[in-house]
Amino acid sequence: MPEPHPLALFDLDGTLTWRDTLSDLLVREFGIGRCLAAGIRLAPALLGVLTGRVHRDTAKVQVLTHFFGGMPEADFTAITQRYGREHLNKLLRRQAREQLDWHREQGHRVIVISASIRDWIAPWAKAQGIELIATELARKNGQITGDLAGENCRGPEKVRRLKAELNPSDYTPIYAYGDTDGDTAMLAIADHPVYRGLR
Repeated sequence: MPEPHPLALFDLDGTLTWRDTLSDLLVREFGIGRCLAAGIRLAPALLGVLTGRVHRDTAKVQVLTHFFGGMPEADFTAITQRYGREHLNKLLRRQAREQLDWHREQGHRVIVISASIRDWIAPWAKAQGIELIATELARKNGQITGDLAGENCRGPEKVRRLKAELNPSDYTPIYAYGDTDGDTAMLAIADHPVYRGLR
């Protein structure tokens, strides 16, 4: 009988981190004043998400387009690389960091599956030696458009993207960690689902 091959799946924002990485990156890069002004300008979409009148993906694209739309790809890469290398690790919850380290020390396959944009997570994930599945941003003519390249990596899309990379039935046990309804589908395939348990 083959030895068990454990798999650990982690959501990022709110699960591994104590705050949202997009908002943290925006404040660090553009300042609180510009972010507040953007919040006022984008209020119809942001409030619409809370009331259910606007899809969260629509609001997400509006925020990303406001700050990054038309930005040269090289500038965007410099911003996100710097953030991923220098700041993201500071947002990790202590208990989440310990659990992540435990899985790595046990030799489990560890994958972060996030709705946040790959560009600012990838430098951190690479430094940790862990795999990453995340939302991708579209590019055109060397610039960031603000649109998503493919689906937002949230909800059932997390599992679809995971299954495109591997066959979950090849792994046992499966651990999964999440903190919102966007993680429900991922938690459902786990032998050991943990909802908001890393706080």
